Amino acid sequence: MIQINMNLVFTIINLLVLYLLMKKFLFGPVIHVMDQRQQMLEQQLEEAKKTEDRANELQKKYETALKSAKEDSCRIVEKAKLEAKAQAEQTAQEARAEADRMLAKARDDISAEREMAMKEMQGEVGRLAMEAASRILDRQAGSDQDLAMYDQFIKKAGDPHDDSSC
Repeated sequence: MIQINMNLVFTIINLLVLYLLMKKFLFGPVIHVMDQRQQMLEQQLEEAKKTEDRANELQKKYETALKSAKEDSCRIVEKAKLEAKAQAEQTAQEARAEADRMLAKARDDISAEREMAMKEMQGEVGRLAMEAASRILDRQAGSDQDLAMYDQFIKKAGDPHDDSSC
């Protein structure tokens, strides 16, 4: 049988007191430190998750902004191309208009020079006709007779403006 002796009872009481003291002064603070550490880890994980969520949100914003910037740059490039094309067409039209004006002026100048040359030729032909007529008649006619002969010669020769070849 088991004898219960006082020593055994004191040992059990000592063990119980030691257990209670260890629980209060050793296990309690250690458990408390471990709980604090666990809370700190959970808090850090929660903050990391929030930071990650914010980072993902910012990444989405930046991607949206980048996409928008690319679209804007494409629009700007297209607009610049259209403006350049319109300006090139306008410049070409202005050049064509200037060339047409220059061509019309050249035609007017040629026409004026032609008329002037025809008048000079008429005068020269008239003078030569008068000279030939005066040689043939062997006399010097008066200015009224000269004009009448000149007019008659021009009527027979024809009007230079009636020439429709040009």
